[in-house]
Amino acid sequence: MIKQEYAGVQLIRLKSIDQLKILEHSEGMTVPGPTSLALVEQEVIEEDIEKGLEAVKLLAPKRVVLAYHDDDVAAEFYRHVRGRQELGRFGFLPMNLQLDCWLSMLRLLILDQGCVPNALLAKVRPQASSRVSEQVTGGCRCADANLTPRENEILRLVARGKQNKLIAADLAVSEHTVKLHMHNIMKKLGVRNRTEAAGLYFSEARTG
Repeated sequence: MIKQEYAGVQLIRLKSIDQLKILEHSEGMTVPGPTSLALVEQEVIEEDIEKGLEAVKLLAPKRVVLAYHDDDVAAEFYRHVRGRQELGRFGFLPMNLQLDCWLSMLRLLILDQGCVPNALLAKVRPQASSRVSEQVTGGCRCADANLTPRENEILRLVARGKQNKLIAADLAVSEHTVKLHMHNIMKKLGVRNRTEAAGLYFSEARTG
């Protein structure tokens, strides 16, 4: 399914972090191209997070993403990573999202966009979660941005990975109209591009 969704992205599935290290360092055994992202399942690290972090930090990928279904485990992992001052390298992917949302969130991570759901931030530091979210998004939140119903609809479609042409067809409007709406959306949200807008959408979707 992921191969079909992300054309051009090469995938390899391994049972452990040790297997990836063996592939990366053994002669005649290579991963399919440079490893830019490692998606680590919760079960790999939940028994001993410190030991899991020691293994993960030796990996070649520039970004490591924890795929989790237990918010408590993810929160504990977040605290450990924060204590090591390594948050910039890690992303968090909840596994209980609807499929289209999950695939779009994974797309952001593949594009090297940092992603920490607001629900997770609220769990690890409830008093600071609102302030942190505002800092990350330039001071604006979707709920406070006064988006029109049409702008909310377009933002939802953008977050699902649809391009302007397809959005225009879905909504029976011109592509130029979609571009104008997208310009207004980014201005209201205080983001620089549609990828950041989608990231904000998914970050807040976890708390809604």
